[in-house]
This record gives sequence, structure tokens and C-alpha cells, in this order.
Amino acid sequence: MNEPVGKIVGVGRALGGRTVTNDDLSEVMDTNDAWITERTGIKVRHFVAEGEDCATLAIDASKRALEHAGVAGETVDLIICATSTGPESMPSVACHVGEAIGAPGVGAMDVAAACSGYAYAASVAGSMLDSGMAHRVLLIGADAMTKIVDANDRSTAVIFADGAGAVVLDRGDGSSGFVDHILGADGRMAPLGRAGHPSDEQKLYQNGREVFKFAVRILPEMIEKLLSRNGIDPDEVQYVIPHQANARIIHAAARKMPVPEERIVVNLDRFGNTSAASIPISYPDIYDGFEKGRYVVTVGFGFGLTWAANLYKI
Repeated sequence: MNEPVGKIVGVGRALGGRTVTNDDLSEVMDTNDAWITERTGIKVRHFVAEGEDCATLAIDASKRALEHAGVAGETVDLIICATSTGPESMPSVACHVGEAIGAPGVGAMDVAAACSGYAYAASVAGSMLDSGMAHRVLLIGADAMTKIVDANDRSTAVIFADGAGAVVLDRGDGSSGFVDHILGADGRMAPLGRAGHPSDEQKLYQNGREVFKFAVRILPEMIEKLLSRNGIDPDEVQYVIPHQANARIIHAAARKMPVPEERIVVNLDRFGNTSAASIPISYPDIYDGFEKGRYVVTVGFGFGLTWAANLYKI
């Protein structure tokens, strides 16, 4: 097993300023609360309000994480933001965050891997800390999915939402941090997403049936692989944090996972599917209950298709 690196010392999240219920959506499209709840598990989600976008959410979450950690923005020496919905192609969302937290001259980059983005970015952060190129990393997952969703397509408009989650990572003393990562992608399956349905508007599209089958297979596979190759018993895992895509996917995958379902974090009923933000958005609810020496597994999958997972020792 690798020595743990990248201890989480602060967490924060930010949600879009508009709270939208299933009943709210039923007023603007052909749907209802029962239909949405049965098929997705979502009851409430948050959309960006006027003046908000992916960058403002990332900045807000970052400031909260820094405050929680009790450190100043100027002490960060690398900023990584997982996102696919920045307000412009360039500069990166991470650059906007660096300016906002008072960290001029600090390395800043975005990682685009759709809903797998946070897990991808976490592997980059861990590697940079392990190499000594960074000693404190601000790691963010942020997306404003409503910017690319077709508001008239109830197969996607009821699922996706806007939010950001951030964590402050210190290199640590080797007792706590990331131990291992898995990264994967298969561009042959790009037609399951927007790439297979190009248009002038370039709105989001997904083949829900095929994505379901893929996710239910890949999530337990990644967990099994991480635990087995690091010699970790499933009883040592305190939490599994999956990408919050859809309750049906999570519960179907859970039946194949080596970890009991009660240890699997599910919160999309409150937040919806926030893409790269969905994993780090989960941390504020569980961080204070972390048990030293146990493990957290984060697993994501998304358009590309992409998939990724991280093994973290508390």
C-alpha cells in the first residue's frame, strides 16, 4: 500500500441560489413529483440565480473550505477545479478562484472529466502533493449544469442541478490521505452523451438506459479493485461516496458492492445531480464523523465515458 498523502483539513460547499422542487418543475413541463421521485430519487435541487455561475459557486465553496480549515487563501500553492461548465473557455474557473481568495501567482488548472471530474482531479492533487510540487492544494468540484441542460427535456432537466464542493488538502505526515486511484475512459461510448447528438445549441443529452447499465457495472468493479489491491477489508471502509447521478443507479450498484448499503452516502434527494460537484458536496455532512484509520472510497462516472475512483485513509 502507498503511504497516504493529501490530508483533508477543510471542507465547504455552495449551492445555486434558486431552490427548485419537483412541484416547481411540474408547472413548466409535463411531469409531477411522483414521477420524478420514483425515477430519480430527487425531491429538491438548486439552480444558479441571476449573477451566479460555475465560477461564483466554486469561489463560495472554496472560501468556506478555507475558513473551515482555518487557513488563508495565500497559503495555498495549487488550485485544481473539476468542471465542464465554466463561464468561458478561458481563463479557467481555477484562475477565477485564485484571484478571489487572494492567491496571485499560484498554479491553477481545470480538469474536465464530466461527472468523474472530482475523482480525476483528486488523483492529480494527490500526485502533486506526493511529488513535493505542492504542499497545500485547494481541490474543487463545481458545475452549473442548468447552463447546458435543455429545459424542455424532462429526462435531463429534472435531474441536473448547480453546485460546488471544495476541500483543502495538506501534504500531511503520512498517516492520512489518498492511498490509491483508478482512472478510466472510453471514447467509443461518446455517442451515449452529447457528442452523439450535436446541434447548434449543444444542449446536454444522455442515453439513460445504457448509462445505467454501465454505471451499475463499473462502480462496484472499481471499489473491489481498490480494496483488493491494497489489502483492505470492506469492514475498514467507513463511507463510499458515489457520484450522485440517480437513486436507481446508486441502489442497483450498491447491491453488487462489497460494502453495506448503509455506508453509502446518498444525498441527491436534496441536491440533485451536480456533476463534478456531487462528491465534494457530500463532505460537509460526514467530515466531523470521520473515524481515524478507516477509509473513504469516492467513485465517479460520467460522459466520455469516463470513470474514476479514489481510496482515502482517514
